[in-house]
Amino acid sequence: MNHVVFAHLDGQEPGSHTSQFWVTVLKNTFPAAVVFFLFIGLKVSLSQVALRIMQLDSYPLGLVNLIISPPDFLNTLSMVFKFSLETSIPRFAILATIAQAVALTSLFVPGTLTVVSSPSHTQTLLVPTLDFNIFDPAQSSIYGEAFPVERSHTLPTLQFIGPSQRWQQLVLRAISSNVAPTWSPPVECGSACSYSFSYSAPALNCMQLLKKDIWPSAPDTSDSRLAFPVNSSIKYAFYNLTSSSILSESNTTLMLVLDVIYMPDFNGTILDQSYHANGTGLSQLNKWSPLGVRCSFHNATYKATTQFFNHTQISSTRVEEWQHGFITSFADVVNASTNTTNNTMAFNSIVDSFTTVLQGSLVYEPGYIVRDDNTQVLYTPLFNLTNYPPADNVYTTSGSEEGLEIVTTFSLSPAFGGGDLSAGLQNLFGNVTLAFVSEQMSTTYANVTATPNSTEYQYIGWRLGLIYGVTFSFSLVVVVYALFCLWKNGTLAVFDLQHILEMTASSARLHELAGRPDFRSTLVTGITSSKLDGTRRKITVVLEVSN
Repeated sequence: MNHVVFAHLDGQEPGSHTSQFWVTVLKNTFPAAVVFFLFIGLKVSLSQVALRIMQLDSYPLGLVNLIISPPDFLNTLSMVFKFSLETSIPRFAILATIAQAVALTSLFVPGTLTVVSSPSHTQTLLVPTLDFNIFDPAQSSIYGEAFPVERSHTLPTLQFIGPSQRWQQLVLRAISSNVAPTWSPPVECGSACSYSFSYSAPALNCMQLLKKDIWPSAPDTSDSRLAFPVNSSIKYAFYNLTSSSILSESNTTLMLVLDVIYMPDFNGTILDQSYHANGTGLSQLNKWSPLGVRCSFHNATYKATTQFFNHTQISSTRVEEWQHGFITSFADVVNASTNTTNNTMAFNSIVDSFTTVLQGSLVYEPGYIVRDDNTQVLYTPLFNLTNYPPADNVYTTSGSEEGLEIVTTFSLSPAFGGGDLSAGLQNLFGNVTLAFVSEQMSTTYANVTATPNSTEYQYIGWRLGLIYGVTFSFSLVVVVYALFCLWKNGTLAVFDLQHILEMTASSARLHELAGRPDFRSTLVTGITSSKLDGTRRKITVVLEVSN
């Protein structure tokens, strides 16, 4: 019955305080009832064992009083410490301990039905997603419209001019953070949930550039992708991004490529020391080795995974499938009212906004603080730029102006992209595409793993079986031994007042010793006698003082 009721409650919500109260009462009633009935049976069993012990040997009257009393923890301790030398007493103490340990059942059984947080489950829910084909060009872009002059053209064309202000803001907000943009969780999310969805968007595909690709001839020549120095001056570029359109592998379309070059672990102190020594920073050119990547834009299918918990959201993207190269000649026109018009204008807007933020260069000039007027790359988490005074606060003279020497360092951020520029750019651009989920323009069904913000009953059946199994197994040992004693005794032992008087009434010596101070130490033993009572033989046990 205990198992049936607990199994019925398993997985159900606790409900109101009243229902929880009655469940608590029920949890305690079952083991209490089991303990009550078991204790009655074990008490009777111990009486049979006690009578058998009394028949086997002589014991002090005080010990006999303990073993015929109801099982009690203090009585058991007294048996063990005062009469442990008696042969049968340790065995009886063990059986009495088992009988008392049955009471522990009422402590452990309620713990098999507990209230826990509801487990996670998967359900199909409507979640926001991305479909750039839904965005009207007026939302994503600034464009001009032209109508065809030639008769062969039947549709007007759109001339992409730039991204809309709203989309520029979304891109700038996303590109300025090292975490993906957020949006509202599903209503059924509960305390936590996670899901994935796929969408089409442009993606960056990057390859590493070698030093000879960056400085084909020399650091300061016209073909240098990172001028070092700039135009034979004392200014040194340590970051530069240029964009260009190149023919695709099929030589039929133009693809936009970004060359992102930087000087790893740049420290202006080296240039300062060389400049102060000989007026140029190129005396230690072998210490400089630029790194960079070339990235092209491709149409791709992303898989985004997002998790909501503790009022926070963590999202990530990865490219599931690469498609053809992205056509990026912004000067080209786009046919209006086709099934790709919205996508093309939206992709143009995202790519243009992303490129605008990163485009430009950072230049160092000995004795001056680096300023980023030429680029917005420092708004992104890709790089770390620091300007600080040297430890000794040395004052130097630069030209005719006296100023405090500044230490400038520049490095790739290890916190974003794991110190890998390609991975950092790809992750950052993936985050930019996720920024448009918050526009709530399209939805899709996804398998959402949600953790409800609720609790339920959890029943651990094997634990209940273990508790009752141990309890009944040890109880069975006591009962079996008691049945053996009953068979040996030949009569059922009952230690109530009537039977105790009957057992002691015939012992004159016991009556004589009753008033003495050492009466409890009087050795007594059980003597069995039998007589015919009609057609039945009646067996009785009386207590006699041992000689």
